[in-house]
Amino acid sequence: MQSIPSIPLRQNLPQPQLIRCLHAFAEKRGTQLYLVGGSVRALLLNQPLTDLDFALADDALAFAKAFADKIGEAFVKLEEQPPTARIVIRETRFILDFACFRAKTLEADLRLRDLTINAIALDLSSLLAEPAVNLIDPCDGFSDLEGRTLRFPSEGVVINDPLRLLRVYRFAAQLGFEIPDTTIGLIRTHKDRLRQVSLERIRDELMKILEAQNATDYLCRMDETRLLSQIIPETEEIRGLAENTLDHSLFALEMFETKPIPDSLQSYQPQIETYLCEELVYGLCRRQILKLSILLQKGGTEMAVRITNRLRLGRKAAQLMRCFVQNHLYLMDLIDSDSQIERRAMIRFLRSLRKDWLGVLLLSYAVLRQSQGSTSQTDELMKQITDLYYGEICPIIERGRLITGDDILQTFGVMPGIRIGRVLQHIEDLQFEGEIQTPDEALEAARTFLQSYGTEA
Repeated sequence: MQSIPSIPLRQNLPQPQLIRCLHAFAEKRGTQLYLVGGSVRALLLNQPLTDLDFALADDALAFAKAFADKIGEAFVKLEEQPPTARIVIRETRFILDFACFRAKTLEADLRLRDLTINAIALDLSSLLAEPAVNLIDPCDGFSDLEGRTLRFPSEGVVINDPLRLLRVYRFAAQLGFEIPDTTIGLIRTHKDRLRQVSLERIRDELMKILEAQNATDYLCRMDETRLLSQIIPETEEIRGLAENTLDHSLFALEMFETKPIPDSLQSYQPQIETYLCEELVYGLCRRQILKLSILLQKGGTEMAVRITNRLRLGRKAAQLMRCFVQNHLYLMDLIDSDSQIERRAMIRFLRSLRKDWLGVLLLSYAVLRQSQGSTSQTDELMKQITDLYYGEICPIIERGRLITGDDILQTFGVMPGIRIGRVLQHIEDLQFEGEIQTPDEALEAARTFLQSYGTEA
């Protein structure tokens, strides 16, 4: 049995007062608590922890409820089998999860886990009190941690939950660990089983892979084992559109991950990063949808949106996917044209897409780099568009309309209806073209418009 110094691990434990309170409570009840799973992995790798997972032989629901009552925090029942409960510390949002053994013994429970690096346990009492602590490690996961290797405890764990085929790539992307040939062999053998898994669980793992800086590398590896086509069957359609079409899409994604913006836009890096990190819903940001758009753009707008809906990414994600894929060809045509882009065309583009013009530009830049490489002319045109947005268009959008429909009604006596809408549209056109800047100028322009067009306005 492997024994390691416990002091460094204790120092890395978050919420030390809470953990000691928990330990004292468990001892008083005669309950032995074991730290398990990702919590142990993170401790051994000296990574930050926002939650702790505990396994126990006793009734986990009763134990967690009693401890939650003692400390005055919220108790949540997560699952009936195995009985699993959660305590959320309100002030810090720290999470404690408690689960009963999924087998007769702790060792048997660990052998049922997804990967050997997540199949290690620590006795909480020994961890807090002894100078050294024994690793409960029936699958030799500590050796795999040291070797930075991802292995399944057995073939049975894959058959029991085929999502683990995908989790291998997620952990490889997050940790930078290697996937050995034995693991690859099991993925190839059982890849078809992934169809048994709910799309919501698949979606969550795929989005975590796309979070990684070098997601392309792992998507390529998934494509090599044909696991990617189990998740997104349309990738085979994209592959068949023309020679190496899917490879081109993956290469464009690599271009985005290695250099997302031209050198000419480096001064806008903070604004671009803020845009990409903005959450659409919890755990899903624009960067992930943009990466998925780059991967799928060769298949066209309808295919991309269909995949987004099937993966249950939500209405906002589907709208964003449509915006990116549908509009990037228009922007690329503008950039590829030999003549200078007209200011009015740039304004129209920026107005119609509002802040999501930026995602369209980044997608276009990645595809252009993949297909022909970046040129100084391309970079300069992208800078012109970006300067125009942040220098002129964005302030107008943030300020809003100079006048409202009520202003028009009260000033000119125009009755509510389509005429007011046309006047407001005309005023907004002038505002974006830089011809008016104040409410007084807007009212004067409205007066001129109404006088010129009369009842036709």
